[in-house]
Amino acid sequence: MASTVLPSVDPAGQEAALRPRTVAAYAATAGPTVILGLPFSVYLPPYIAEGGIIPVALVGLLFSLTTIWDGVVDPLIGTMVDRVRTGLGAHRRWMLMALAPLALLLLAIVTIGDQLPFAALFVMMVLFYSSFSLYEVAQLSWGSALVRTPADSALLYGMRDWFAKIALILAFAAPAAAQLLFPGVSLQGRIMAYASLFMLMVPIALFAIRRVPARAVVAKPGIGWRQEIRVSLSYPPLMLLLGVQFLNSFAFGSLTALFVFFAAAVLDLDAQSAVLLFASFVGGALASPVWTLLARRFGKPPMMIAMGLLISGLLIATLFQAPAGLGQATGFSMALGTGFVGLLFTHSMLADIIPRDAARCGRNRSAFLFAMLNLMQKFGVAAAIAVSYILLDVVGFDPANGAAAARELHLLFALQPTASWLVMALLLLLIRRALAHEATPALAFTATRQ
Repeated sequence: MASTVLPSVDPAGQEAALRPRTVAAYAATAGPTVILGLPFSVYLPPYIAEGGIIPVALVGLLFSLTTIWDGVVDPLIGTMVDRVRTGLGAHRRWMLMALAPLALLLLAIVTIGDQLPFAALFVMMVLFYSSFSLYEVAQLSWGSALVRTPADSALLYGMRDWFAKIALILAFAAPAAAQLLFPGVSLQGRIMAYASLFMLMVPIALFAIRRVPARAVVAKPGIGWRQEIRVSLSYPPLMLLLGVQFLNSFAFGSLTALFVFFAAAVLDLDAQSAVLLFASFVGGALASPVWTLLARRFGKPPMMIAMGLLISGLLIATLFQAPAGLGQATGFSMALGTGFVGLLFTHSMLADIIPRDAARCGRNRSAFLFAMLNLMQKFGVAAAIAVSYILLDVVGFDPANGAAAARELHLLFALQPTASWLVMALLLLLIRRALAHEATPALAFTATRQ
């Protein structure tokens, strides 16, 4: 047996409602890992390479190996959160246990990481990302224990996504501010300015963790991988959702992998690429609450399809009329950012599926399933980077002379994510069809939380 998540009740025995302060507190608990997401992967590789201790070719290998490590450790962490350590507040206990090593390892990486040999840095990175996964998986599965209806899940994870966008805006702004205030600041100085925001997010998260209602988790030891895999493979909506996560992450990873080249070769704005990337996250922060309201009203699969069609249409339109000048390019980047909300939908969709999955197999597997969802996200981004660079080589794109193959680059930038989102839309329609033949979401939520 795995864990069973029990709803909190008030003294009168009534199930506690999902209150606005609970939503706000839960969103704030995501701060430490949100701030160490995308920006850290953008700044860390060049910082390590700049030290000169590790050859540039091995820097790529280092991050490839840590991605492979995630494929091993994330499911283990999910199972551990589900099945080990019983009692009230199990989610918050795992999160608190992860914070100290995460902070200490971050401090070591940004101060001496560029001076360490390959083996020492690899061990440090493995421990760092393991602590990262432990905190994030526990935080995400805590959310699934808080929601009571699909509308609740859209609100809870929607506000988490909105908070994440705000944190990312701050994360990308910190290095830029350091450059403005201290001209000539080194790359290490910029990454330390960025990492310092983590120290701001930690006390906010600690304060918020105390305000989120605890959920009792009754867990029993054991792993039983054969049974976990068999149960997962036999549930089509779950497998389809993992495919949706991979495809959406592949599309997003394609855009981020090619964005700097696109800004330089197609838009002729190489010096402003950081500004355009920053603008995309501003657009995401503005759009996230709107997408949340629409998802609560019309459902998540239709809104995710709408998101894919919106951004695909925007990308295809640039093939006929590319943005001209910094003003148009900034507007384009903000519009593009409005579609970077896939996690809002996939996290809340999984929260809706978890009660159905628990009813099927007789136990709650929320942490394990969120770990698998996160793993699909990482694999999707890694696959997008690999495929993008292979295709750039095939079309003969040279970063030193991007104009020579600018049209080919533009086609990849527009068509690769569009193709991924079209396949994703098909999977979303299949999910909707599969869930329509099961019990209604309200009944599923009620049956598994009583």
